[in-house]
Amino acid sequence: MSSHSDTYFISKQSIEKRLARTYNHPSYEDPYDAVSDYRRVQRAAANHPDKGSAALSTIVELPRSRIRGWVDEETDSMPDAARAISVAQNKSWLDPTGDTAVALASLVGHLLGGGSITKRNYVPSISEGRRVSTSEITRAFRQVGVQSELRHEDSDNRATEVVPTEYGSILGRTLTAWGCPVGGRSEIQSLPELIDVVDDSGLEAFLKAYTLHRAVNYVEKATTRLQGEQPEGFHAAVAELIEQVTGETATYGSRGVTVSASAMRALGLDE
Repeated sequence: MSSHSDTYFISKQSIEKRLARTYNHPSYEDPYDAVSDYRRVQRAAANHPDKGSAALSTIVELPRSRIRGWVDEETDSMPDAARAISVAQNKSWLDPTGDTAVALASLVGHLLGGGSITKRNYVPSISEGRRVSTSEITRAFRQVGVQSELRHEDSDNRATEVVPTEYGSILGRTLTAWGCPVGGRSEIQSLPELIDVVDDSGLEAFLKAYTLHRAVNYVEKATTRLQGEQPEGFHAAVAELIEQVTGETATYGSRGVTVSASAMRALGLDE
């Protein structure tokens, strides 16, 4: 992660492409090419409303068999990647600002602190913790625009998890496009790029959520330990961000981050 004070820019199209490439499309090596062709066909159909798929296929120089479903309202065979981009755009996940940016940053903090994105279908899940209730996690999902439900609520062997019940795969794929890890979080080397594009409120929201999941307080020490199994570079990035946001001290090592009492107070997390 670059310092948040540096000028940092990532285009919405870059996130679109990464999101699209979490999908597979049988007719395209690069799924984003399917998105580009779909959009081109839609523009051609709008410019030639009297023409059917046969004529349009000649105009756009694509096989009629490929585009027939794209212009036939009854079949609605929009490429999955194009549909995902449309949903993510409508939810403001691709170029988040204001409350949406803060909400996404908070959700990423919960995800990196106590959750994961499955490899199979990209659906995120976040576990409750000693200082993080399921209602807080449910609220985090709701604030980015999705409903959720509890899983393993009655299990004695597994922590209760919160999982989205709508747009879960699209949300997970979008978070992946922003740099969140898939299949676990033990290998993540740096903070997701989303953290580079949110404002100070977003940075604080991320740190609060992450810290609540990972914090261990010691009776005999004023400091708080953020335990983690990630590479040291990730812990270094977290410590740097804490110091940047709070102006107070945080140190890191191979097993986590040590946060000074004054930094915890600055985050409003002192107990």
